[in-house]
Amino acid sequence: MMKKNRSSDPRYQRMSLVEVRDGELLVTFEDGSRVELALDQLLPPGTQSPAWNSIRFDPYEIVVPTSSGEIEIPWTTIRLLSDPAFAKMWTESEQKQIVEVGLRLRELRRQRNLTSKEVAERAGITPQSLSRIEKGHHDVTFDTLSGVLAAMRYSLRDLAETKVSPVSLTDLLKRLERLGIKREWILDRLLPRELLSRLNDPQNDVDDALSEAAKFIGRIYGWSPDSVLSSATLAFDPAIINTAKFKVQNKTQEIQATAYTVYAHYLALLVLHASQHLPSAKSPKSADEMRQAIIAKYRVLSFETFTRYSWDIGIPILPLFDSGSFHGACWRESDRSIIVLKQVTPYQARWLFDGLHEHGHVAKHLTKDRTSFIEPEEISPFAREHEEREASEFASRVILEGREEEITDRCVEVAKGKVEYLKSAVFQVAAAEHVPVDVLANYVAYRLALQSINWWGAANNLQITDPAPAQIAREVLLQKIKMERLSAEDQGILLRALGIGG
Repeated sequence: MMKKNRSSDPRYQRMSLVEVRDGELLVTFEDGSRVELALDQLLPPGTQSPAWNSIRFDPYEIVVPTSSGEIEIPWTTIRLLSDPAFAKMWTESEQKQIVEVGLRLRELRRQRNLTSKEVAERAGITPQSLSRIEKGHHDVTFDTLSGVLAAMRYSLRDLAETKVSPVSLTDLLKRLERLGIKREWILDRLLPRELLSRLNDPQNDVDDALSEAAKFIGRIYGWSPDSVLSSATLAFDPAIINTAKFKVQNKTQEIQATAYTVYAHYLALLVLHASQHLPSAKSPKSADEMRQAIIAKYRVLSFETFTRYSWDIGIPILPLFDSGSFHGACWRESDRSIIVLKQVTPYQARWLFDGLHEHGHVAKHLTKDRTSFIEPEEISPFAREHEEREASEFASRVILEGREEEITDRCVEVAKGKVEYLKSAVFQVAAAEHVPVDVLANYVAYRLALQSINWWGAANNLQITDPAPAQIAREVLLQKIKMERLSAEDQGILLRALGIGG
């Protein structure tokens, strides 16, 4: 049994004696091994007049004179012909080198941001041939290698110095997941279905598809495609998330919340860009002024009329129907504001309160120095932090005219202090006071929760869900923006975020 790494022993490689006898070459190595090979195995076909009796050798090669010149036989040839284990190891090593060359060529092509088709056409080979070379499935001649490198404006030295970062779709998804960009976001929201099909089809050039995927990811998060595909350190823009204090259970949730916030900010910028044509009116500074303006124009206060009014005064509302990460946000960009509502609940009253809460931030807190508010926790009428409390009071005053406590007390009075009568009481009081029953039910449920009484089941039975609030906000957005202002890639990103298209 051959010892492991025997071929790395210098004595295995060095020849000590070479003889020609009875049509055979006899070679003795310094490790004591002896090899006998037929002479016709050792020279290229068609070699004329080899002078075997005049050979000479040194420890590493044998030189055979012929009529057309001297032919050198290195020690490796002797071992390849006589030692199957060495021949197997040599073949595997050679294949690794072929694969390494292919990976380095692919890395260089990515650095130039070139497709396989572009490089192949410049090098005078087919894209299929280049793909086989890059995958290590095809040996490459020196002329072809030089042609491919020249097509990309690289040299052999560049090839030798290139660090390889082999990437597959699985590798890319794992890398991004460590940054908080969840697999389902990428597959359901970020990448077009056509591109996903190419990534999963072995008949296609997966490397080109991966490069395109990296462009989409980099477009959203501000990274170059090369850095997405390489092992380079990736970081989010701190200016986007510096106001968010995510109160989550673990570090993974915090990372995911951060990644989603950057994604939502990119979507917000797209909506602002696509709505530049809309006139911008002065945003009401008081809740009473906003309530009066909505009712004056639309006669009733509802989630739809609030949404349309917000667009009327130049403050777009972007609906995201995703769970986790954060519960709402507002940003100020170039003297324009935008609100992002993020809910999975189908209740219009919750979307209305959250939207008005964000309007409270826009009216009272957004400035040139403070350009964002991000809601890491569920928005409540009874927020403790000063700015959050002010925003919730703004929302409550728009909806319930600042009489929320008075009206709630009236509900308790009608119910005679009994929880089992409260649902009927909320119906009666809402009708008498001309306030939305679903909003009043939520307010009562929040207040009871402070007393450790869970009334949410009854409150949820009083909610308006048809049409779905996310659908309302989406339809208004699509009516208001000019989608043609966005590139085809950005149109796809926005539509997929809204749950439309592939």
